[in-house]
Amino acid sequence: MCTYRDKAKYATKYKVAAILFFNDGISPERVSPLEVNLAQDNVIPALFLSFSVGQSLANAALNLSTNANVQLAIDTKDLPNFPVGNICADTPTGDPTQTIVIGSHSDSKAAGAGINDNGSGTAANLALAVTLA
Repeated sequence: MCTYRDKAKYATKYKVAAILFFNDGISPERVSPLEVNLAQDNVIPALFLSFSVGQSLANAALNLSTNANVQLAIDTKDLPNFPVGNICADTPTGDPTQTIVIGSHSDSKAAGAGINDNGSGTAANLALAVTLA
């Protein structure tokens, strides 16, 4: 079994026009579209489909009497660079040759309110900072 990044590399090697991923649908949490990072150097368009859409397309492709095809319309946008902030701190005690790195992100996934994805990590970092101070 290869990673999604490996799949994208193989698709590039074999000159695939686009990649359509879908989950296996074996449980309720595995039917929604996937969220996967293919790597910054990926040049092939990729879509992450729901199980039902992916299964329908796969079935159509397996049926030789059907001339199954997919047409993609992709809009891209270059975003400007923007600064991000990092907080670095040293404790007044402890071994200076030992380092603890703690991190989280403060942005949210588009599909969620952000309270679980980024909110919990940021809250944990703040609690650790207070504890270690």
